[in-house]
Amino acid sequence: MAIRMRDLLSGETGNDYQLEPYPEAGFVIRLAASGDVNSKPGRQEHRSKRLAKELPVVVDGPDFQGQPITPKTVPGTMLVKDYELRQAVFRTNLFALVLMAAATYLVLMSDSVLLGAVEFVKVQPRQLGDWLQHIEQVMTGAGSVLLVTIWLSFMWQRAGALYRVTGFGVEARLGIIAHQTVGLRFQDIRSMSIKQSLLDRLLNVGLLEFTSAGTDGIPVRFNKVANPAKVLQVVKERMAGAGSSD
Repeated sequence: MAIRMRDLLSGETGNDYQLEPYPEAGFVIRLAASGDVNSKPGRQEHRSKRLAKELPVVVDGPDFQGQPITPKTVPGTMLVKDYELRQAVFRTNLFALVLMAAATYLVLMSDSVLLGAVEFVKVQPRQLGDWLQHIEQVMTGAGSVLLVTIWLSFMWQRAGALYRVTGFGVEARLGIIAHQTVGLRFQDIRSMSIKQSLLDRLLNVGLLEFTSAGTDGIPVRFNKVANPAKVLQVVKERMAGAGSSD
């Protein structure tokens, strides 16, 4: 009888109990110690993992109203990192990449470029005199300015847009000095689409657009992102997870 009661109690609570003889008569059911040979730590680990899977998902960060949402403020939640991405500026600016390569070659090999140009116009280098060195310096300076300008434009374009897939929706933050954030909760999203041109498909970039049910709702656009199909799959998986936790 005591054994049956011990097994019933262990099955209901998930903890391990053991029987100990009472000094006067009968037995006492006690919680098994963590180091006892009869305890089963594997059962506790399995129970912890099962409870973790049942917890709702909350992102560690502000919501669309600017209020912070953290696991500390929402009891019984798990922390899920935001899925962040930016524009694929190097894939979508092929002409600028060609100019950057040309500027790099001009900076590193300015003397060879200058000698080739002199031979092409059939002018002897000694006829130019000191002008040859001045022209080389101008070419090196122009290549350096072009290289820095293109690189800064890449960084400006990349920093100008930040896209997030959080635990409760999608959002796009635009701007560097003045920020504009547009977001949609998962339950408000009614349509998702990928727009790609032929060149976009070859480069595996595209425009992701999320729209809501209301006609006056502002769509959330992830513009010029790499692997748009993968990003869309991440959104669908998180939407399914958010729906199951409601």
